[in-house]
Amino acid sequence: MTGTAAMAVAIGSYAAPHAHAADLPVYTPPPPVPVWSWTGPYAGLHVGTVDGDLDGDMELTGTSVSSSANMDPNGIMGGLQVGYNYQFDSVVVGLEGDIGFGDVDDVIYPDSLVPRIESRIDWMATIRGRLGWAWDRTLFYVTGGVAFADVKIKSEFSFSAFDDSDSDRETLVGWTVGGGVEHALTDNISLKAEYLYADLGKKTFRYSPTIFGSAEDWNSDMDLKTHTFRVGVNWLF
Repeated sequence: MTGTAAMAVAIGSYAAPHAHAADLPVYTPPPPVPVWSWTGPYAGLHVGTVDGDLDGDMELTGTSVSSSANMDPNGIMGGLQVGYNYQFDSVVVGLEGDIGFGDVDDVIYPDSLVPRIESRIDWMATIRGRLGWAWDRTLFYVTGGVAFADVKIKSEFSFSAFDDSDSDRETLVGWTVGGGVEHALTDNISLKAEYLYADLGKKTFRYSPTIFGSAEDWNSDMDLKTHTFRVGVNWLF
């Protein structure tokens, strides 16, 4: 074999296995699994129980005549909420607003002067910040902010043979704090359970019943506090 032929055979022998190796498929690792994040807007519905303490005294203006009015309005309230979360690492911060409507009331029978007083909370609302810790799809959080409540009080008055009634409605504004837990069942649906305590402050309710043919001026400074336990569902966007 000549020197040129021997060199050609040697080059061919070396190139053949390398060319075969180059034709093998290259392994590509699968893409990483997306990390769940609570970041984004959401909206949802909630329902729960409200247990309230509405305390004060009903007084006849300009006199020492008074009647105690301590009530415990309670019932069911449901409504909707909207909010936005932002997550960095395991910390979640957010802002949420909600409003609920329901049948939250109480009736008391104080004495012969004011024989019947009825209280009713028609709606409640809050605007709250949220601060939480995320454990994958489960979020534990504390919350706090401003609370609002619409309260109506109807009082019946009695003196001798004359009876009359009057009512007043006021919107109370205070603060609220609480906490809860939320779990994402899917990428778009989560369930939550939470507790809120609210101190709605004190508001003066005024009444003008007609007794002995003339209007009497009564007032009551009522202080409202509530405990709310509720569950809800959110749609995550």
